[in-house]
Amino acid sequence: MGARYLVKTDYGDVVVEVNEACENALDGELLLLEKPTAQHRAELSLETPLRAFAAKMVDIIETVGTGNFTSSPRLLQMMVQEKATAELKRIERFAQKN
Repeated sequence: MGARYLVKTDYGDVVVEVNEACENALDGELLLLEKPTAQHRAELSLETPLRAFAAKMVDIIETVGTGNFTSSPRLLQMMVQEKATAELKRIERFAQKN
């Protein structure tokens, strides 16, 4: 099981888990999203607001790495920021739908 977070959005809470099978943070399913249960709430006592989770997203992407992807440092930085933004929007959409 990857790192798990309880993220608080304007629409509700979401359990966010880093997908251990993901080898390139820029591709595929970096995060697994779930609706929180009572067990999740007992295990994850710290709630992180979505806006505060934005900085953590960049750390998660850098920790997972970008696999064999190579580019200029500036382009890579832009892609990491874009991926972080896309994942935050996905978390918010998930919360809105659930």
